Amino acid sequence: MNVVETPTLYNVTMTNADTEYSQALPSSTRKIRFQCRTANDIRFAWATGKVATPTEPYFTLKSGAVYTESDLDLTGKTLYLACAAGAKVVEIEVWT
Repeated sequence: MNVVETPTLYNVTMTNADTEYSQALPSSTRKIRFQCRTANDIRFAWATGKVATPTEPYFTLKSGAVYTESDLDLTGKTLYLACAAGAKVVEIEVWT
């Protein structure tokens, strides 16, 4: 069982619509949870170049949903994000 000790919060402001934004995750990320602060769909991927102009593979997090993964051991990973509307914020919570 992984011991989750330290939470870190990030707010990624997606100023422009259909533009890729990113958040590097800390080493030894054990758990991640994120959502759009307002009622909007967001696209996310674990590789660059997938979300601005949607290109497979990417994932759509539907409006009002929260993405949660636990029992992870991520190091050197970056989360890539985009939204069809500008001026949106993605709230990210990670535990190491």
